[in-house]
Amino acid sequence: MTNLGAALSYYTMRTDEVMATMAEHHLNTVYPCVWNRGYTLHSSAVAKAAGASAKEVLTDIPLLPGDDVLKGLVHQAHRQNLRILPWFEYGLMIPETSAIAQAHPDWLTTTATGDTVEKPLTPSSALPKPLQNFQLEFTGGNLAWLNPYHPEVQQFLIDLIVEVVTRYPVEGIQLDDHFGLPVAYGYDALTVERYKAEHNNAAPPSDVNDAEWVAWRADGVTQLLEKINTEVKQVNPDAVVSVSPNPPAFAYTKYLQDWRRWVDLGIVDEVVVLVYRDDLTVLENDLYNSGFYDVRSQVPTAIGLYTGPVGQAKPIERLEAEIQTVQEAGYGGVSFFCWETTLWSLKGSGAQSVLDVLTKRFL
Repeated sequence: MTNLGAALSYYTMRTDEVMATMAEHHLNTVYPCVWNRGYTLHSSAVAKAAGASAKEVLTDIPLLPGDDVLKGLVHQAHRQNLRILPWFEYGLMIPETSAIAQAHPDWLTTTATGDTVEKPLTPSSALPKPLQNFQLEFTGGNLAWLNPYHPEVQQFLIDLIVEVVTRYPVEGIQLDDHFGLPVAYGYDALTVERYKAEHNNAAPPSDVNDAEWVAWRADGVTQLLEKINTEVKQVNPDAVVSVSPNPPAFAYTKYLQDWRRWVDLGIVDEVVVLVYRDDLTVLENDLYNSGFYDVRSQVPTAIGLYTGPVGQAKPIERLEAEIQTVQEAGYGGVSFFCWETTLWSLKGSGAQSVLDVLTKRFL
């Protein structure tokens, strides 16, 4: 569930119906977004201390006192015997205009040219300032990245995640492809000095794809995940640390996510590999030949399927073909992105057709 979907179900007082519908369709886990664009979807003391406040992005209105979207989601999910793993969707990605980024500019990493936003966009000058910020946020034109090598950033992310596991009876947490760093980043002063200290005062290579430079930065992301895993398990040894990356080669070379190593180190309990493909033949090939087929024997492994964008959701017949392909490959399950185009009114087929197919595939 995106932050919009989660908030929508809460503010329309239909969270109970949403969770009941998931259970009726034989789903067993819900991943509601709780960290998006520098805001949380629950009242977070950690985010507030860092400069942000709980905010429901759909209407851009702060949560009212006493509102707690996540608390309602957890309650209703458990009523339907669903696992609930809050999804820290944005991971290290954060709008440059967000309150946290403004309060802590030194928390942001940069490219070799010193940019915090790799490809900044200029909003329309015809719009009022608040709407310019809104335009930047929702076009991705101001997205910067928190520095995973910065001690304060590490502590912030650990505290943000542990806070949820401590305050709510959730089954675990999920991090996705944003828990990493685009390969162009890592040239901020703090990271450069740390690299020099470990390389006889040699500066990082100017080539962002230099093998040793990629490996060094990827190791820093791995170290952060190790710390998160340790802290989460101290609160709840049974909590599931779930990750949803892209296939290994892409994840490593583009986002410094060495997630095959994460599996080998035992610091993740579940992997949902994002295999969003338009071509069924390509999907099938990737399931067998993209470097993660054997992971199934090490850790519960599911495949993330894309149910289509708003206004162009996949018809259920196509989705069934994808589910069948995954099941025939022997993976442990599928995960749909997202609820809005899978089960809500934006889905690509009639309610009865969707129910019939998911019942056939999952019952």
